[in-house]
Amino acid sequence: MSVDIVTDKYSTAIFELAQEQQILEQMETDLSYVKEVMDTQPELGTLLLYPALDAEAKCNVLAKIFGEAINTMALNTLFVMVKRGRIRYIQSAIAEFINKAREARGIFSATVTVSEAMPDEIYTQLADKLKAITGKQYIFTIKVDPTILGGFIIQIGDTRIDASLMRRMEDLKKYLLKSDTTEIGVNG
Repeated sequence: MSVDIVTDKYSTAIFELAQEQQILEQMETDLSYVKEVMDTQPELGTLLLYPALDAEAKCNVLAKIFGEAINTMALNTLFVMVKRGRIRYIQSAIAEFINKAREARGIFSATVTVSEAMPDEIYTQLADKLKAITGKQYIFTIKVDPTILGGFIIQIGDTRIDASLMRRMEDLKKYLLKSDTTEIGVNG
């Protein structure tokens, strides 16, 4: 089964159950914490993927780490994924669940690529502009890519807004290459 199918299956199941139990916000908070721990402690993921460790031992590890910190349903979600051999999908399933939970509250994710880090006020202004245009609130994931030279690129789902200096230079190059040279004052 592909990562996307498994991720969608589990994130949808978690989302629907959390909605049904009316604990969507709590699940988002708890699973965000789990994801943060797993992102910052890659040894945990390595341990959970270790084939010589059986599912019961892996569940015991998770219970010791997260048992007091997260709600029972969140912990049981981890246990189910371990017992079904789906632990390698847990971070992507949690990330997708978080996106679904935020979207249910009218908050959407976007990736903003910039050439260098900018002050938080700039991102706040950009989020305010997007909200004014789309009527939706956005949370940004920031990526720094010096090759765009300046400006920014916003990726929202399949939509890409490219306001980078690199794209503008590429557009200018295309324009100059396709233009009739006599139009720009070059005589042959």
